[in-house]
Amino acid sequence: MAYEPRHMKWWGWGNEDVQFDSKAHPGFWPYAKSVLEIETDDFDQPHWMLDAINVPEGRVDEHFLTKLRSFLAPTQICEDKKERVIHAYGKGFRDLFRLRRGLANAAPDLIVYPQSEREVCLTLRSAADRDVVVIPFGGGSNISGCLERMDAGRVTISLDMRRMRRVLEVDAHSCTARIESGIFGPDLEQQLSRQGLTLGHFPDSFLHSTLGGWIATRSAGMQSDKYGKIEDMVLAVRMVTTEGVLTTRTVPKSSNGIDANHICIGSEGTLGVITEATMRVHPRPELRVVSGYLFPDFESGIAAMHECMRQECMPAMARLNDPDKTALSFAFRPPASLISQAAGSLFKTYLRAKGFMLPSACLMLTAVEGRQNEVVRRLSQAEAIYQRCGAVSMGEDAGKSFEATKFDFPHIRDFLLDRNVTTDVSETSTVWNNILPLYRGTMEVLRASILDSGVRPWTGCHISHTYQSGASVYFTFGFKQQSGYAMQQYLRVKRAAQQSFIDHGATLSHHHAVGTEHLPWLAADISPLGVQTVTAIKNALDPANIMNPGRLQPSSNPFDQWMHLSQPLG
Repeated sequence: MAYEPRHMKWWGWGNEDVQFDSKAHPGFWPYAKSVLEIETDDFDQPHWMLDAINVPEGRVDEHFLTKLRSFLAPTQICEDKKERVIHAYGKGFRDLFRLRRGLANAAPDLIVYPQSEREVCLTLRSAADRDVVVIPFGGGSNISGCLERMDAGRVTISLDMRRMRRVLEVDAHSCTARIESGIFGPDLEQQLSRQGLTLGHFPDSFLHSTLGGWIATRSAGMQSDKYGKIEDMVLAVRMVTTEGVLTTRTVPKSSNGIDANHICIGSEGTLGVITEATMRVHPRPELRVVSGYLFPDFESGIAAMHECMRQECMPAMARLNDPDKTALSFAFRPPASLISQAAGSLFKTYLRAKGFMLPSACLMLTAVEGRQNEVVRRLSQAEAIYQRCGAVSMGEDAGKSFEATKFDFPHIRDFLLDRNVTTDVSETSTVWNNILPLYRGTMEVLRASILDSGVRPWTGCHISHTYQSGASVYFTFGFKQQSGYAMQQYLRVKRAAQQSFIDHGATLSHHHAVGTEHLPWLAADISPLGVQTVTAIKNALDPANIMNPGRLQPSSNPFDQWMHLSQPLG
């Protein structure tokens, strides 16, 4: 059956008929209440009503609208309130916080659905002629503020790319595929699977994000250890700008000066609209084995990951949770049968006999895939390293549980927001030698910043996306909201995490993009001259500054702007 993309619910993650099922994870809420010191279950069940959303009256440029109608069908131009609300923001904490309080001040005036590159070209040309702002939109899953309207004074359109969703051409012999940018993850894999191929890119947002969005934000998938990040998969691109169409050739590598592909990759909609890309694809794996391992502590798990990288036997996916993230993972498990409970009790006895201190134990989930003989060889090598580092195998049952729920975790945030709990993430990357100092320093400032607001902190971390020189370090935090102070709490904690990354020599984000959420730290990350370089490219490709303005160019007072983003626009 063909995949049909749907808009996510405006008040949270996923489709409107899908939500977090606490009965399927009976240990989660008791665990959350305990660690966050929540003493009640008496929460009002929210009922989200579109009528309660305050949407500014749309600006209209009749000349621009007449031009659009000359080459677009009526169904490709939308002024509907619900669509304007859906396209107002992404899915970051600030986005949902405002929408749940009835504020959609950043809603675009129009939504345009192009169906071809020609229509994208004509739309951008018309927008430039009338000084209309264009914000490219994929699935709306971004959590870094890449989609928010920043200029209240100009007509703004959201250019929703979801109707450009075809796999245009596959060269199975060369393992390449030319693909339109508006295709969603499931649709992409469904079309490639007919040729026995896969892109191998499975971010947490896979169900609700698009190829163009992945490229524009430098996305990473769960299996980047094997397939790389999205920039490692792009062979060629087509990007429409107001100055013309930037195109590159489909070649494996080149020495043709500055890489034009990488001008497009990570551009966050500020330079133009990515309409298609030629991607490196792979044969679908014959075998996939997902397993769980328990390490005595975080340090031994990190050492095992590093050694696997040194010996070139890294799994396609490896996620190492710290002790608190491990406890959360166990609390998230589905209901256990009596037999499973008995087996779990025996396993704990076995661990104690092995000298495990359970509060410090760390869960690693791995996936090994490929040809059968390659899977067996790599799994044997990795398990030998894990055993030398003190790990105990939990078998494939832990892996099956992860596989069944791996795209469900974003729903937890909605469930907790309904109960006045803030939860969010900050992720980065650094070299192997710096992972533990970064981890310890950031955990310290995260906990201190939450405690400063008068509530108990929960913080956790996992290591993933490994490379020869380092890995991604991904922090999750949660705390009770103080009435009337929830946004200030969040900003304090988020700022502490991001500043810790910079202070410890890490990057502002490994795969969530810059957007507005991380913009104040950009100059420190890439240097002031780096920002000037980005600005020069922006001025050359978008001289009228109509493409998603306000991104990748920090203001003279970036933190003042950052603090006030939560206030009404205008």
